Amino acid sequence: MAKYSVIYREFGNPATKKTTLESFGEAYLRAECEGKGWQVLLIREEAAKIDWTKLKIALPRFGVSTAEICMFCEIMRALYMAGLQMLQILDMCIEEESNSWFKKRLMVVRDRLRNGDDLSTAMGDPRCVKAFPLLMRETVKIGEANGRLGDSLARLITTLKRMVETKRDAISAMIYPSITVIVFFVVGAVISIEIPKLIKEIMEPKMLAKVYSKIPGAIKLLFYIHDHPACLFYPPLVTIGLIMMWRTGMKYHATRIALTKFQRRILLIGPLLYQFALVRFLDMLAANHETGIQISDSLLLVQGTVDDAIIEDSLGRIHEQIVTRGSSLSAAISQPREVAVYPGLVRQMIRAGEESGKLAEMLRPIVDFYENQAKALLKRTIDMMTPMMIVLLGAMLGPVIVGLYKTFQILSDELAR
Repeated sequence: MAKYSVIYREFGNPATKKTTLESFGEAYLRAECEGKGWQVLLIREEAAKIDWTKLKIALPRFGVSTAEICMFCEIMRALYMAGLQMLQILDMCIEEESNSWFKKRLMVVRDRLRNGDDLSTAMGDPRCVKAFPLLMRETVKIGEANGRLGDSLARLITTLKRMVETKRDAISAMIYPSITVIVFFVVGAVISIEIPKLIKEIMEPKMLAKVYSKIPGAIKLLFYIHDHPACLFYPPLVTIGLIMMWRTGMKYHATRIALTKFQRRILLIGPLLYQFALVRFLDMLAANHETGIQISDSLLLVQGTVDDAIIEDSLGRIHEQIVTRGSSLSAAISQPREVAVYPGLVRQMIRAGEESGKLAEMLRPIVDFYENQAKALLKRTIDMMTPMMIVLLGAMLGPVIVGLYKTFQILSDELAR
C-alpha cells in the first residue's frame, strides 16, 4: 500500500482540510473519500523519504529543479481550478514544501501577494527570479491578463514535463558509458599494478633486466606505469580539466558557438543533442503561442531556455528581423543563414501555420515527430554503446593477455637455459 496526501472539503463546509491516507491506488482512495462525503481537491502520492536528521548530516539546498517547479505548478493549478484563492494555495504549498531554499522564495511571493501585487509581479521579485524561470513568469502574466490562468498553467506543465523527460533521458544515456569508463580505468589501474608486481616476484632483477628488451610493448607500458604511479592520476585530471574548460567556454558567446559546432560533429552524441534542442525550441514556441505570448516575446523566452548556442544565436537574428524589419517568422527563418539551422520540415510547417493562423496546431505534430525521432536515436545510441564498450575492453585487455603469454614464454625459455 502507498501513502497519499489528500486535500479535501467536507460537503457543506467550504474550509479545506488535509490528511494522509494509505490505499492500493488513487482510484480506490478517491472512491473511499467520496464515500465519506468528501470533495477531493488533490491527491498526491507521497514518495518514501529518508530521515536525514537521524544521520546528523545537514544537506542544504541552493536551488530548485525543473521537476520541482513542474510539481509546484501541477499542485497550484489543481487547487486553483478547485476554486481556492492564491494565498490559500501558497500557504498549502509552503506547508508541504521540503526544499527550504524554495520555501523561502514562496514566502516572499506570499508576502508580495498580501501587499496587493499580482502573482507574476511577485514571482519577478529580485529574491525570487532564480526560483521561477522567465518562461513561467511570462506564462502566469499572460494567464492573469486574459483570465485563463488554469489553461496557461496546463500548457506550462506540459512543456516542463517534456523538459524533465528530455533531461532524464539524456542523463540515463550517459550513465552506462560513464560507469563503463570508470570500470575500464579501475581495471587498467589494477592490471598496471599487479601484473608487473607478479612478474618481479617470479624473476630476479638481473634476469628481468636481461630479457626486458624482448618483452612485448604492452607489458613494458605496464612496467612504466608501475614504476611511475603518478601516471594513473593523469586521465582523471585531464578529464576534469577538459570539463572545466568546456564549462568556462560555454559562458562566452563566441566560444559557445565554436563548442556547439564541435559538439554537433561528435558521432551519435552531436545529432542526439541537436534533436533534443530542436524539440525544446518547437515545444516552447507552440506553448507560448497557445498561451497568447507574441512571437517576438516568445523568441526571447525560448532563446534563454533552448540550451543550444547555434539555435540561440539564430533566434536572436530572427527576433531582430521581426522587430526592426517587420518580417514574419516564416520569412525570417527562411533566410539563407537560418536554413542550415532548421530542417526544411520545420520551415514549411511554420509557413503553413502562419498562413492558416494555426501556428500551434501545425507545430504540435512536428514536436511529436522530432521527439519520437530523438528517443529512437537515443535508444539506438545506447544499443550501439554496448558493443563499442566491449570492443574497447577487448582492445585494452587483448594486448595485455597476449603480451603476458609471450612474456611468460620468454621467461620460461630463459629459466630453462
